[in-house]
Amino acid sequence: MTSQVSLDTNGNVPSSTRPVEETEVSIGSNETTSSTPIVPGSFKKDNYGLPDSYKVGWTSFSELPNPGKEEHLEVLKKSLGDSTDALVDRYSTSRPDKKVGQHDLISQYLNEAYYGEWYHNAGVMLFAVASTWAQTKLGGGLMGCLVIGAFLGTYYQTSVRRLRRRMRDDIQRELMATRLLTDIESADWINNFMSRFWLIYEPGLSAQIISTADAILIESTPSFLDSIRLSTFTLGTKAPRIEGIKTYPRTEPNVVCMDWKLSFIPNDTSDLTKRDLDAKVNPKIILTVRVGKGMIGAEMPILLEDLSFSGNMRLKFKLYNEFPHIKSIEASFLEPPEIDYSLKPVGGETFGFDINMIPGLEPFIKEQIHATLGPMMYAPNVYTVDMTGNVASLDDVNGVLAVTLYSGSNLKAADFFGTLDPYISFHVDNIHNASLSESKAIEDTNNPKWNENHFILINNLNQSLYFQVMDRNFGRKDAPVGVANLELKEFEIDSIMEGKNLVVLRNGKSVGELKADVRYIPVSKPEKKEDGTIIPPPESDSGVLRLYVHECKQLGGDTRKAAFGLIKSDVNAYAVVKVNGHEKLRTKPFKRSFNPTWNKYVDVFVADKNKLDLGITIWDSSEFADDSLVGRWSSTLTQFQEQITKDSQDWWNLTDGAGRIHLSMTWKPVITTGIKTDISDGRVYTPPIGVIRLNLFGARDLKNVEALTGGKSDPYARVLSGMQVRAQTERIDDNLDPDWNTVLYVPVHSIHEDLIIEVMDYNDIQKDKSLGITEVILKDIIQETTAENGQVVYNAKDALDRTVDLTNIERTKSKGTIHYALSFHPTLELAKAAEEDDKEKKSIGEGDDVEAETKETAVGDHVSESKDDTPPTDTTNDAEKTLPEKDVHGELIKYTEEKKIDLIGYESGILSVTIQNIKLPQRSRAVVDVLVDSNDAQFTTSQLKGVELPYHETGDAFVKEMDFSRLVVNVRRWSDNEKEYEVIGYYTSPIRDIVRQIMSGDHDPKVGKEVNLLDCAGGVARLSFSFTPVIQFKLDPAESLENQGNLTVTALKASNLKAADRSGTSDPYVVFSVDDVKVHKTETIKKTLNPVFKNETFTVPVQSRLHSVLKATVFDWDQVGSDEFIGEALIPFSGEQLESFAAKDFEVNLTEGGTLKLRLLWQPQLLARKRTGTSLFSATTRIFTSAPGSALGAGKTFAGAGIGAGGKVLGAGFDAGGKVLGAGFDAIGSGIRGIGKIGSNGKKADSPVVPSTSSSGTAASTPDNHRFSTSTISSNSNGHETDSASISNADFANKTLQVSLIGARDLKAMDRGGTSDPYARVRIGNKVVYKTKHIKKTLTPQWNEKFVAKAENGKIDIKVKDHNTLSDVDIGGIVFDATTVLQTGQAFDGWLKLSPEGTGEIHVRIG
Repeated sequence: MTSQVSLDTNGNVPSSTRPVEETEVSIGSNETTSSTPIVPGSFKKDNYGLPDSYKVGWTSFSELPNPGKEEHLEVLKKSLGDSTDALVDRYSTSRPDKKVGQHDLISQYLNEAYYGEWYHNAGVMLFAVASTWAQTKLGGGLMGCLVIGAFLGTYYQTSVRRLRRRMRDDIQRELMATRLLTDIESADWINNFMSRFWLIYEPGLSAQIISTADAILIESTPSFLDSIRLSTFTLGTKAPRIEGIKTYPRTEPNVVCMDWKLSFIPNDTSDLTKRDLDAKVNPKIILTVRVGKGMIGAEMPILLEDLSFSGNMRLKFKLYNEFPHIKSIEASFLEPPEIDYSLKPVGGETFGFDINMIPGLEPFIKEQIHATLGPMMYAPNVYTVDMTGNVASLDDVNGVLAVTLYSGSNLKAADFFGTLDPYISFHVDNIHNASLSESKAIEDTNNPKWNENHFILINNLNQSLYFQVMDRNFGRKDAPVGVANLELKEFEIDSIMEGKNLVVLRNGKSVGELKADVRYIPVSKPEKKEDGTIIPPPESDSGVLRLYVHECKQLGGDTRKAAFGLIKSDVNAYAVVKVNGHEKLRTKPFKRSFNPTWNKYVDVFVADKNKLDLGITIWDSSEFADDSLVGRWSSTLTQFQEQITKDSQDWWNLTDGAGRIHLSMTWKPVITTGIKTDISDGRVYTPPIGVIRLNLFGARDLKNVEALTGGKSDPYARVLSGMQVRAQTERIDDNLDPDWNTVLYVPVHSIHEDLIIEVMDYNDIQKDKSLGITEVILKDIIQETTAENGQVVYNAKDALDRTVDLTNIERTKSKGTIHYALSFHPTLELAKAAEEDDKEKKSIGEGDDVEAETKETAVGDHVSESKDDTPPTDTTNDAEKTLPEKDVHGELIKYTEEKKIDLIGYESGILSVTIQNIKLPQRSRAVVDVLVDSNDAQFTTSQLKGVELPYHETGDAFVKEMDFSRLVVNVRRWSDNEKEYEVIGYYTSPIRDIVRQIMSGDHDPKVGKEVNLLDCAGGVARLSFSFTPVIQFKLDPAESLENQGNLTVTALKASNLKAADRSGTSDPYVVFSVDDVKVHKTETIKKTLNPVFKNETFTVPVQSRLHSVLKATVFDWDQVGSDEFIGEALIPFSGEQLESFAAKDFEVNLTEGGTLKLRLLWQPQLLARKRTGTSLFSATTRIFTSAPGSALGAGKTFAGAGIGAGGKVLGAGFDAGGKVLGAGFDAIGSGIRGIGKIGSNGKKADSPVVPSTSSSGTAASTPDNHRFSTSTISSNSNGHETDSASISNADFANKTLQVSLIGARDLKAMDRGGTSDPYARVRIGNKVVYKTKHIKKTLTPQWNEKFVAKAENGKIDIKVKDHNTLSDVDIGGIVFDATTVLQTGQAFDGWLKLSPEGTGEIHVRIG
């Protein structure tokens, strides 16, 4: 059996309905305590959500309940015997009820209508005379006359009263016109109301004041104090009074002027009864100041009580016709107000000493108060409150400025220290206001290029926008360069300013110029019709979000534990608000409370609320340790908005901890028609208008930045769009006249998006240096026209071929020239009907339905026109009739049978990749790179830190060949050092598969696609894609991805060779070379003219098989003298002769007679050049170690070998596995391999790279079953491709290798005695990880030592050295590629030949 107990409005059980003995659970505590029996007639105090330690309002000091709670009044009334009068008496204060006057007998029984008029009086007189005569006539005596006289007197009194009252009313009406000018009107009615309302309102007001004050106090607490808390606040039970109001009617029609005499004197007890005095509560304010830190601290209460105030204030209201119809309020005191108080800063209530008792202090304080307030609001001075400004601040953001910041020119630094690294900070209304957005800093330039978009929130167009140019400094404060100003009133005429040139001023002088586009976008507001109907603002996915963080409750819950298992008394909580992973707000710590209050908000412009993630993290601030996590809250904006609007939710539970958080939001839609943007952290993605084809031929007479160190520059060229490096060439070492002959493709998104070509000098350790730049103006090759329907069309101008002088970053002439050619190829774009100009263009390839001739047709969409109940067949026929045949450039549009634009039918295009969010297994600071058919990132996101990283950033890259192109998305650890490249995880997919999913509708660009990150257990990425075909473009076969890759050659046999010996036979062997570089030498087959070769397979990387030549030269080996030439042949392997991924046998004729039969396998693959390091240290070393005239010193190696005189290919004696370089390559995707994670840049190698496995090379691996690797080619000073191997870029950083160094044999003797003292040194990455012991006087050492080390980039550099007392000498070395070992888990055990040739072999075991 259960009993039902009713609850009050605050969830409290009235004391009359509770059992006498009950168990109460204190909120926020992990202990359940039995409360003492509740005495009937007592009431549970309400602290309005504040902790129990706070004293809030007069109810905290009184036995009476709040009269606003009716159920409590009923309980109290019952305890008083259901007497209403007794209840009224209990709450009586200084509000005496007006008593009703006494009435005479006639007025009680006779209506006013029957007495008081002249004829009434005459009738009464006649009646009195007649009745007196009659009673005398009848024998009546004196008593009868007296009775009649009494009646007449009573009537006379009543009549005179009525007369006097009427006279008084008439006089008052006559005097009413002048009364307001002279009299003071009482306000007893409102005072009576306030006396009753005050008891209900004061506790809530006190709680609100405490919450607001605490939020302010935590922001302004001095550093030497731990906390300041308003722990007690009440204004007492006696309400403020209005003693009188004087009104001035003769003012302007829109002005109301009044004098208010106000008083708040709670200690005035002259009008209180004894009962009132017993129930009275005085005002009391206690400010608790805590000094010290943590557990070592003490609280000091500061008590303020006995407050009183009285003053005569003049208020002038100026009215106008817009809401709230009060334009301004002017307030002034006609005379200094009277102020009194009692302040006890030490000792509190019990031992506190009122400082006003100090002689002279009280008048001094009052003089200071009057001196402060006097100039502000003592007559004739007035304090003016602009209500229009306050209303604007309430609405706050009323518009958005979309600023496209392009560039700066001729900026002049303010100081002479260091270089100018400019960035822009945006300020509204005042240059000293907080920055609303910042651009990136461009290093070392007076002519920066940003190409960034920023969205600035503004209140109104009466403000100004300031562009503050700053110089980024390290180790000291950033220096201001100058300010450019833009008056926003100009937008009242035109909301768009394009190509705005803003002069940067410093001290009134020009110090440069900025170029920007600025557009004003007003916030959508409700519209009011003439009939009063309110039309809500139009819905939009873009708008302004204001997110409020109010407070938290019950932080820690039941797990409030501190160190050593102690109960944690409280937390110092602060909140961090992140929007899409970027921090937008950080509150101050609310000290020593489980229920912190912040009441903070942040305004954010949202381009698409469907792509916005919100996150709030609550931390516990600690003075002596790292801040600890208290809890988290996260949500998408759409889900958060739905919970508030539909579910009326305002509290949410925290995750990763106990507690609740109070949040709210406001949303103001903004119509961003014409702005096609995808915004992340102030950056913008705009759909591409085309692609720039840039052919970098080479450069001449470049600056030599390594001249002082005895070397030459190692130049490469890169293309920049703003801060993003979009593409770059490979470098050529030690060459001031490089020939790159490289074609780069860069998507462009605006005709204003000028590009920069920068020539750089590569350095392995130090930062790369700029050798010069040149600017590419897109208007030179792009023609912008506007169609009749207003649609902007971009067409290509004639291609350009230029040789230009390089300039330095300051745009002054530098040394050297660069030769390049460029052309523009537009994207497919469909015509837009004139009536749809106000609608946003849909992103190409995103699967939305399209209406022919009225809406743009998104590429890849199904074309449908009918929206009614027309049968599908008719709809299709209508659509077919209206399908556009050509796009706006006149290009024929390719359609599928399903009436979709055939994206796969286009060979080339631009793939846009949106990185929505990344989830990592552990907290990291990471960035994401997007790579398509490239070894270098074509787009890099901003850096985020955490486990869940909501990037919501979009980048793009050009797809050259649909059949072969492949996408790689690398999630890597962010580092200040651009040379470090640590991949956390990656995702890869053939482009064709992605486009097929877009066309089939399996991919939703808004929702995206969740994929697992490879090599990252638990790592997940959510990506979305769109594809835009590029037209008027035909790929040069030389640029095809099928044109580069790995050629695997297997020598099978030779027949009918020329006889070179007297015996009529020969001892033949074959030397293979590619582009005159020797790559392989077969074993010598003795005494035969028809040799059959065994295990003679090798793989060589080829940059361009259209231009490369494979040559086989046959020699007869002679023991004495030089080998004799017996024939050669050129072996074609172009696409016409050799199909990709299909092995084919060739039999070629030799020049001296005979034939050579071999098997070729061509595997297309992206080849990454292995970057050999050049640094100040290495260049300086060459001065002292290189022979005169030697550029690189000893130890240069060739592809796959390092062939010495008559030497064989390294790896030829490679443990019965065959002589293969680059073995282990995998076929991927639809055919092309080799686009993998781009790894850290290597150093100059003294040893060849040897793969960890061998391959027969007769068959390609099954596509899509293996992770692909990237071949590398290092370049020597002559530009030849050398030292190739298959690598798998720096993705093994978290893996380990166990390396055993068994021994060595046939080592080269380095000592005079014909022996050496050998030891082995192992380097992985940039670190020496192990050294063996040295063994004296031997050429066959046995170390038998092993160690474990991190794999880093998968390369193991082993060098055998001869130990000497003064300086050790290198014997030989080898670089072992452990990629396959790491991928397959199969250990390697074998002998490796050292380089240079003839220096010996080393036995290793690696697993």
